[in-house]
Amino acid sequence: MMNKTTKIILLVLATFFLLLGIMSSQHSKPYAELTDIKTIQGTISQLHCPPKGAASLSLTDSDLTYNLSIKFRTDYCDEKKSPVLLGKEVTMQSVQVNGDFYQVYQLENTGRLMLSPSDVEADQSSATLGLFFLAFLLTALVAYKSRPINK
Repeated sequence: MMNKTTKIILLVLATFFLLLGIMSSQHSKPYAELTDIKTIQGTISQLHCPPKGAASLSLTDSDLTYNLSIKFRTDYCDEKKSPVLLGKEVTMQSVQVNGDFYQVYQLENTGRLMLSPSDVEADQSSATLGLFFLAFLLTALVAYKSRPINK
């Protein structure tokens, strides 16, 4: 049995996740609809490979951070593949998302496609779905704990 304050807090949290999911779905445009795409060429100076989430990279002579995808992290962030990418010349199609951060939609190295727009769109849709799912789970938990108990 949950007390009333706990229920209210969980429902407010569920509403927050629902609103974030709605905002996320409205702000994520398909690659084909983006108009502010910049083509950037440079040399990879650093590859940032967190244990979870999306990878990112930095270019030589640049303070900007280029966000990649979760698929890129799983494909290229290991002890064998990531050091090989350092110093490689790449061409990127990216969009500025926040200050010094760019979302890379396409990454090529000598004609080989390493990141495609569909990889990034898959990350965005799974994150949005995750927010909706979290809101649903919190609401279901409150409903389950609020049911009348027959003795």
